[in-house]
Amino acid sequence: MIRNATMADSVAILELVNYHADRGLMLKKCPYDVYRNIQGFFVYEEDGKILGCARVSVAWKDLVEVASLAVHKEHLRKGIGKKLVEKCIERAKQLNVPRIFSLTYQCEFFEKCGFHEVERDTLPHKVFGECLNCAKVECCDEHAFIKDI
Repeated sequence: MIRNATMADSVAILELVNYHADRGLMLKKCPYDVYRNIQGFFVYEEDGKILGCARVSVAWKDLVEVASLAVHKEHLRKGIGKKLVEKCIERAKQLNVPRIFSLTYQCEFFEKCGFHEVERDTLPHKVFGECLNCAKVECCDEHAFIKDI
């Protein structure tokens, strides 16, 4: 089941995201990052356990981001990530925002979700706000993927 996250989910979200961040696959989050963005998070819950999370973040008037997409290491490749991306797309539609993007290392995954790769510098500079906290800010090797909805 996918549902809106609550503050009670913040520890599980941090564990999911930071597990992957520790492996260099995404940006590390601190509790404050999750608390202040909790309204944009969705969680995938099964049998009372949070197995995945994703966040929708408005980047510009016509653009939202799929951010903090993480799935529990024992539940990868079971469709949880795809379902979370679909939920983010649904939310973008509710907001009447025509495009959704992600900065990612998971190129094949986002292609399977119907996104296509674009040059990072075609995105508005505003979308790179979180990048300022990244150790790779000067040598970023993430890929930008976008989808028209």
